Amino acid sequence: MLRGGQRFDREANKVYRIPADQFDEKQIGQYVNKFLQHHYEHQLTRITTLQRYYEGDNDIHYWKSDKSKNRADNRIASGHPRYITTMRVGYSLGKGIKFVYNTPDDAEQSNDEKRLMSVIDEFNNRVDEPYIEKTLKKNLSITGRAYELVYAVKGNDGKPVTKLAVLDPANAFVVYDTSVEQHSLFGVYYYMVKYDDKPQFYVSAYTSNQIYHYQPISSIGDELVVDSKEEHYFGTVPITEFYNNDERLGDWEADLDLIDSYDKAISEMANSEEDFSNATLVVNGDIDVPKTVKRLVKDKDGNPVRDDNGEPVWEIDPNSPYLDTLSRVMYLKPSVINNANGGVTVVPSSAEYLTKELPIDNWKTHLDEIVRDIYTDTNTPNVNDESFGGNSSGVAMAYKLFGSDQIRENQNDLFTRGIKRRLRLLAHFWAIRSAISDETLVNNVKPNFTPNLPKNDTDLVNNMVAMANTGVVSKQTLRGYIEPTTGVKAPEEDRRMEEQVKNDPDRIDPNNFSKHVAPDDQEDGDSDEQSTDETK
Repeated sequence: MLRGGQRFDREANKVYRIPADQFDEKQIGQYVNKFLQHHYEHQLTRITTLQRYYEGDNDIHYWKSDKSKNRADNRIASGHPRYITTMRVGYSLGKGIKFVYNTPDDAEQSNDEKRLMSVIDEFNNRVDEPYIEKTLKKNLSITGRAYELVYAVKGNDGKPVTKLAVLDPANAFVVYDTSVEQHSLFGVYYYMVKYDDKPQFYVSAYTSNQIYHYQPISSIGDELVVDSKEEHYFGTVPITEFYNNDERLGDWEADLDLIDSYDKAISEMANSEEDFSNATLVVNGDIDVPKTVKRLVKDKDGNPVRDDNGEPVWEIDPNSPYLDTLSRVMYLKPSVINNANGGVTVVPSSAEYLTKELPIDNWKTHLDEIVRDIYTDTNTPNVNDESFGGNSSGVAMAYKLFGSDQIRENQNDLFTRGIKRRLRLLAHFWAIRSAISDETLVNNVKPNFTPNLPKNDTDLVNNMVAMANTGVVSKQTLRGYIEPTTGVKAPEEDRRMEEQVKNDPDRIDPNNFSKHVAPDDQEDGDSDEQSTDETK
């Protein structure tokens, strides 16, 4: 538990920079070693501490209390960090990201543009892109930063295949130049492997065109010797750093004090309950202890056993009366005290536990206030709150989620920057390999985020019908809008519709529905309209 001062090092969240005119790739090993030591000594503690909290290993487990040995000392860690992160990831990316191509001047997509989207879709399916995005978002929520590596391996046909991997924020960092654009100079990925109780650190550095693999070192700070290097053909540093916000803070990092306070409060509640069960017994009067009978200890010949001083040894006769301290019954008798004047004073006997009153209502109020502050500060909806959800109107729910929506929009903008950088890296590689014709087309690809809210298919369909009746929304847009309900992507729905009309000429073409309905039918809604419904 924090006892005054700062929780983390002042440089625990420092962004690494080198003036571009002072960077010389020939000395890359020296730069890597310098920043690697700093990251290990100053930044790693913050990152691993935040990861501990997410895993439920809060600082309460390491709190040095001054309780005596006979007092309860429970250490209960709350799950608020995991709850907040889970809500934030699910709300932003629960429905996944849709990649769309925005053609300039609303022109029809060219074959090159369609080819690019096809390559992107194939890549996303191959690397399991939805899982990658959620893992990145989880790292962002916990540590305030996330890292991914774009790389290529040889496929079964011998041709290079692009891949994507999420790097642990505890094992990666990027060094930038000092320009306004903040260009990446190089990225580092390192990790420790312990084999036969001998730790070894593996380090790799990624520049704009080379990958440097260093020989394993036994400890951070040892000299780095290049083991091998290779060209990667992505055009710039293939490690992309994502920001959760401009400060690179986790979603609940600023509320660690409140989380610690909650952990301590709930632990002390448990301690009070346990101490109450182990209350001190106070006895007034005398305990009526039966008198025991002693007997001489004899040897096997029947002779008395004597101690070193020659005195006989006595023992308690096991057959004599005794006081069973484990018995639930206690025999008490009044104390009789002789007075100086020859009289006596009788003190009545009694037995009771010495306890303190537990202010349960005060405890609950205190805990509720802490929980409310945690969720308010982090703009996280508390779905366990009785006032949340239920029969709330759509407007009321929108206001409850207003704070979360502001955070989500800001974070989505930063996340989009990382995704676009990923796409530019891939497009450069694909263009070199002639998989696409023009790598600049990727600048028109936009990731769309859909908030993951409780689904109401009826409202979604009604909204789609209302938009369709306006006549100003295209069929392609409508099919994309209804996709969460049907589970079928718009292009596939187009293909199915065309095939359906082709195989069943008598069926009404859903793309030209109005021409099949006579004006009278539209007004009267007679049996022809009924038969149309039955054929759907």
